[in-house]
Amino acid sequence: MSPDDIREQLELQIVEFIKVKLADGTLTEERAQEMSKAVLGILKPGMNFEELYRAIPKLDDRFQELSPIILPLLKEYEERVVGEVQKNVSELIKIGQYDAAVKLGEQTVKQEIPLQWEGSGKQKRQVPAPKSVA
Repeated sequence: MSPDDIREQLELQIVEFIKVKLADGTLTEERAQEMSKAVLGILKPGMNFEELYRAIPKLDDRFQELSPIILPLLKEYEERVVGEVQKNVSELIKIGQYDAAVKLGEQTVKQEIPLQWEGSGKQKRQVPAPKSVA
């Protein structure tokens, strides 16, 4: 699944949310327009995974009502990507590769490790293979 696929899926969920809330009267036309403009301004075609995952949390900064749509996506990101990195850092520590573990941790915090999505729409970070310490 590409970043554009994820972006389009998220935009669709937000459009459906807006339609439902407009229909039941819990969202004003004005607020719906603000929300739509912000979503289109924040989520842009051609973003890479890092840009997309930095942009997504900005949506519910202004529109808290979008949290139920956004939070599951961010939770999945954390479980899949961060969990995988934590596992790899632990493995590096177990084999005594402390410098590599620190470097991987720092790269993760700085978001310097590229993201890769796998078949079922689940993302996974590509983690560099441990380097032998001679």
